[in-house]
Amino acid sequence: MSNRSYNCWVEFLVEELADHAGVAVDTIRYYQRQQLLNPPRRSGRRALYGEQHLERLRQIRGLAEQGFSLAQIRELAQAQRPGLLADLAAQNAADPTLDRAELARRADVPEFIVDVVVSAGLLTPVGEGADQRFAGEAIDMLVAARTLVSEGVSLEELTSLAMRHATHVEDLVDDAIELFKRSSDRQGRSDEDLAGLMRRLVPVASQLVGQHFDRTLRSRALARLGDQAINLGGVVVCARRLDHRIDPIAIFVGARDHHRSLWVSPDDQFSLVGLGAAETIQPHGDTRFSTVSAARAALAARIRRHGPSQAPAPLLIGGFSFACGETHRAPDWSGFPDARWILPEVTVIDRPDGSWLLAATSLDADQDEAEALDMLERRLEELAAAPVADTTAAASIVHGDPASDDPAFEKLVAEAVAEIKQGRFDKVVVARMFARTSVDQAAVLRALVDRFPNCATFAFGVGQRTFLGASPEQLVTLNGTKVSTAALAGTVSMSGDADDDAALAQAMLNSPKIRAEHRFVVDQITDRLATLGLVGETCTEPEVMRLARVQHLRTPITAQVERRGDGFEDMDVLRVAAVLHPTSAVGGSPSEPALAWLSDHEGFNRGWYAAPVGWCDLDGNGEIRVALRSALVDPDRTLLFAGAGIVADSDPAEELAETGVKLRALLDVMEAPR
Repeated sequence: MSNRSYNCWVEFLVEELADHAGVAVDTIRYYQRQQLLNPPRRSGRRALYGEQHLERLRQIRGLAEQGFSLAQIRELAQAQRPGLLADLAAQNAADPTLDRAELARRADVPEFIVDVVVSAGLLTPVGEGADQRFAGEAIDMLVAARTLVSEGVSLEELTSLAMRHATHVEDLVDDAIELFKRSSDRQGRSDEDLAGLMRRLVPVASQLVGQHFDRTLRSRALARLGDQAINLGGVVVCARRLDHRIDPIAIFVGARDHHRSLWVSPDDQFSLVGLGAAETIQPHGDTRFSTVSAARAALAARIRRHGPSQAPAPLLIGGFSFACGETHRAPDWSGFPDARWILPEVTVIDRPDGSWLLAATSLDADQDEAEALDMLERRLEELAAAPVADTTAAASIVHGDPASDDPAFEKLVAEAVAEIKQGRFDKVVVARMFARTSVDQAAVLRALVDRFPNCATFAFGVGQRTFLGASPEQLVTLNGTKVSTAALAGTVSMSGDADDDAALAQAMLNSPKIRAEHRFVVDQITDRLATLGLVGETCTEPEVMRLARVQHLRTPITAQVERRGDGFEDMDVLRVAAVLHPTSAVGGSPSEPALAWLSDHEGFNRGWYAAPVGWCDLDGNGEIRVALRSALVDPDRTLLFAGAGIVADSDPAEELAETGVKLRALLDVMEAPR
């Protein structure tokens, strides 16, 4: 092994560090994304790690073996109190010897139940991926759940209840720790004394809380059996059909709610606006897709709907980040976390059968549902009577020069081509940012809807910030039993002349480089659908999709799925999105080395750019798109994003020009005369 010494410090390449620490290279990169490990020192194109990285990896491994989760280890590092936490962990160290299959076998439950419980945060395995292990006590938890379900308790409602319990327990535990610490600080105790205090008090406090829970559960159960009605809370949604069409953009830009969402798909005659947040699902980390899917099913089980039977199902709207753990890098994506899906307080939906209003509220256990229904009815009355702003015609479009001055991007493309020729991966999609001043959001959104009717125009507002765009790329749509997706890769410009554009389209169809890039995406999508048991039906030849500035190769892919409608085990659009993201159209192929290279070289945080955004109703149907042709809008600055797929024969200047054309899709409407 060729360890390197620079200025008396021993340094390692990532492969050498992994060998010394006994972990995989991907694990090191994952720890960096999770902010568990500091970034390496850069020397040209090499990433160099020091002895402090090796020591940190050994600490992480030791704490994980003691039963800490990665989230707890991160908090440990931030708190700078490893002695106390390690001592406490040693007292109650788990014995994680069971893999997922063995745990499911011993508890006599399907393996997907283990996934549900882990996604909900009720079980914390040690390790990652296939190396995850569970302690023996997990068997008792799953057996208890199996017993309750066998007695007729809904799995979705049981998990929903357990998630609520876990949330309150975590809050209570935080308060208890603060109580112990304040008591210790007042008496001048050391960390060692505090550890001893917690050794004595934690069992006492646990017994006290456990006895109270048992006593309260029994007394309230007896009260229910005695017909003393108890409201256990939940979510109530009322729906009403409007007698006039709505202007979704006027509602979105005029709203003052902290959370605002807009989705307009002209070709589908569908739009929606979401205001406020009755329920928020905001998990972190690599399990964010499965957690949102499980929470969707749990929410569907405890929601009560009021209104006409033909009313739209209540829905979640939101998105995911492209990758996890990139918060340490610019730009600032505050308000747009790893995942955030919201059941709005008010949802306005426009579809072919008319416009609909939905109002939702969460009930606490002591709230009266009749009063909540009255409140929702009054709110629907107010919304239905409120005047809707007139639809303003979109501004005229300018046609400026492509934004094609970015030497750093050309250098990045050249580095990517070199890596491809060395065999590291076959394709990688590199992105760039372009900054400009603030914009008129209403005018931009109207122009996007008008100019791109075959795209989905979206906007997610959080406070004074908005992430908006017009996406041509459908990641997945689920409608009943039909799954629809498409491979979209390969780009040429449009001149505006019909004959010239037809010639450019034919040249794209005849280009080996573009066809190879497109085939990467088609093969990846069909392979990933197969992991869910979905066999895609794929056209043998791609079609040409024409937009205002560019033309793409597009191959539609469809599949049929059996829908059981029975909760967690049922398919939903989020589960399909989980296996499709990121496609090679936005990441690369093979995916893992391409994404690892991007994490090391691209130099900025993609946030929600090129990530899945969309909506999913509580029945599991919905549409997820890839957030392309997009921008992050602040009051004083706008950041635009665009990318290009790089293969072995890519030319840096041509790829820069392609991103410039893509950026103009937004710049044309942002720079239009007002």
